[in-house]
Amino acid sequence: MRYWRVLCVAAVVLALTSSALARVAVIETTARLSDGSDVAFRAAVKEAVEIAVRGAVAMGLSHVALRDVSRLDEDTVAVQLLASDAEAEEEGGAASPETGPIQPSRQPL
Repeated sequence: MRYWRVLCVAAVVLALTSSALARVAVIETTARLSDGSDVAFRAAVKEAVEIAVRGAVAMGLSHVALRDVSRLDEDTVAVQLLASDAEAEEEGGAASPETGPIQPSRQPL
């Protein structure tokens, strides 16, 4: 009887701390701008995000959130993604709308 009680307590503790065991990575990547236009900026951001998402998938991280987009200089744009193998939760337990599983479809930025 005591063995089962210890086992049940251990199972509850593991279930409650499973989100603490999630793997998380911040992925930063850059892309070159073809010119100074808005269209070129959007294309470079899209390319950088696709590269970062491929990196997340290669690491086995299925949930991503875009954290930052910045222009480093005249020719370069940088993006930063937060990637995890578990769905992110905000206060109150709801999933963040910016975070979700990686979908194979390609949507324009």
